[in-house]
Amino acid sequence: MPPRTLPAEPVSLVLYEDPLSPWCLVAERRVRAALEDLQGAFTLRLEPFPLRAEPSALSAAERRALVRAARKASREPEAAGTTPELWLLRDPPHSTMPALAALVAARLQGAAREAALRDALRDAALVRGIDATRRDVLIELATAAGLDVARFDTALSAPATERRVLESFDEALGKGIEAAPALVVGDEWLVAGPRTADEYRGVLRRYAAARLGLQNMRVVH
Repeated sequence: MPPRTLPAEPVSLVLYEDPLSPWCLVAERRVRAALEDLQGAFTLRLEPFPLRAEPSALSAAERRALVRAARKASREPEAAGTTPELWLLRDPPHSTMPALAALVAARLQGAAREAALRDALRDAALVRGIDATRRDVLIELATAAGLDVARFDTALSAPATERRVLESFDEALGKGIEAAPALVVGDEWLVAGPRTADEYRGVLRRYAAARLGLQNMRVVH
């Protein structure tokens, strides 16, 4: 049997994430670190998966869970400097959908502008504890990220923008994803939850070696 080789076209990686989740920040940085050893074999795309989809006030238990998760993530090197202050606000975000819609609106101005806004959102929410779902804050962050604010504001108001977030959310749920972060490899393997960079690297290497024989989605535990 001839040896298996990498495909001529890079394999698609989709990381479902929310910029208000520090664990998504950790996962993205670890996936990118893993990809440094596999340059040219994979392409990475980030897609929205809301930490909180429905706009409802946090219960005391939900707030405690979010604070605990943020504190635990802050102990990871990739999330150094992050705090749980966002969820300790007097009136914390009811839903993270506005932040995800903002990224969809920014994507219309190119990948670089989307990435700049994601960085700004994370700094505001995860480091400074600012409610980055408020429209005035989103406009301010878009300005700082170098977006055309008039275009951004128009896109943010368009019904199609929120629909795009919901479509991504529904697509992820259809793949069996229950929470972010979650990495889909080649639309075949699902890596649920944050992993170490070595674990991501191992999964990607195994996929590259075995992909020609795969047929169905595989969940990596």
